[in-house]
Amino acid sequence: MLEALTSGFYVNVTRSLAPIFLAVVGYDILDIVELNAKAYLFATLTAYVVYRYRELFVRNVKIFLITFHALERLFWGLIPISQNFKILPIVYTLAVCFTVPTSSLINVAIFSLERDLAKRTLALRSSLGSFSNVLGSTTSLIILYTMVGFEKYTILYFLASLVGFTSTTFLSFASIRGELEDVGEEVRVRYASVLLFLTLVTASSSLIGLTWTPHLIRDLGVEDHFAMTLSFLQTLTAIFAPLFWSGRRYETYRISILIASTIPIAIQIVKIPTIHLSLAVLYSFSFNGVNMLSSFICAEIKGREIPFLLTTSTSLSQLFGMTLAIVTGDFGAMMKTSTILLILALFTSLLTIPEISFDVERARVYSRIVYDVTLSGYSFSTTLARETTLLALRLTVLSFSLLLIIFIYRVVHYLSL
Repeated sequence: MLEALTSGFYVNVTRSLAPIFLAVVGYDILDIVELNAKAYLFATLTAYVVYRYRELFVRNVKIFLITFHALERLFWGLIPISQNFKILPIVYTLAVCFTVPTSSLINVAIFSLERDLAKRTLALRSSLGSFSNVLGSTTSLIILYTMVGFEKYTILYFLASLVGFTSTTFLSFASIRGELEDVGEEVRVRYASVLLFLTLVTASSSLIGLTWTPHLIRDLGVEDHFAMTLSFLQTLTAIFAPLFWSGRRYETYRISILIASTIPIAIQIVKIPTIHLSLAVLYSFSFNGVNMLSSFICAEIKGREIPFLLTTSTSLSQLFGMTLAIVTGDFGAMMKTSTILLILALFTSLLTIPEISFDVERARVYSRIVYDVTLSGYSFSTTLARETTLLALRLTVLSFSLLLIIFIYRVVHYLSL
């Protein structure tokens, strides 16, 4: 719990400030999207490696968690300095990549708890993290408003990283277990639908979160401290939202998805900056419910693979969202795409997730179809990737062999002259 309390400050400052900082140093919306697309491509590859060797990580969960926890905080803290040395894309990519194993192993620690305790822990971590998020937003607002120049970003990132290392220290004294069991096919069928739902929601959320504040700064002409106020209100709302959503019947979460699906279009249409503050509250409230729905279902399912699949799904959906943003090109199209993704998530949840479906038995049938299609797609992709890699290796060996033959022939030819 102490880790969540201190991590909230660090996460809020580093993540909320990132798009603002990038916009201030000259990145436009498409530049920011492309930078994140590259970062999440490597993060997705990292997630695959972590998933592939998950047994190793689970056996040594505390050692790996503390190591990656510290490395993540180090690289996020270096982002403003990296701009001076022209290596910001590299440092930013590493910072994003190190969040993957950290998130996976935090999930392992939580899902190793008994089911009801895991649910309570998730809700309490959300509230405590949101409380420290408010402190982070308040600190950012004060420094952004009272200081000028590039140094204010360096100070904020350094302070956030320092607080982040405090949470790493708390983890070193915690009792962390990695006791998760393998699950059968029926359970895998269940979480395939949840992960598909989460992928759609996170892809939509990534489009909103990454482009909203740059849109306010570059298109609507607001100051950076106003953009940070948006983050502050979202954080403040996130403290109280879990108190509303926690303990509700699963059917109630349909409301959160419905509300969330209206936000992107509203962001695009509204041109008055102050109204965006109200949208920020509604956005935070609804997405908090959506995320808690996924977390609660996964806490019930548990299983050795779930913590790693959750992180992989998040990285993949971020990459998916960034790719869609690059394809669509402009802010308006990005918001329309975000709305479509949320509507698809709503239909996915109603059709394939028994907990919130109107027809439980039919949802089980559809979730089985989703699982079979996903499994077939994964098998095909894995086979294709393996065969493509082998073909590339064969062609590489053949090319070097031909070059070697040509080299030997030329050497023999010149020696015979």
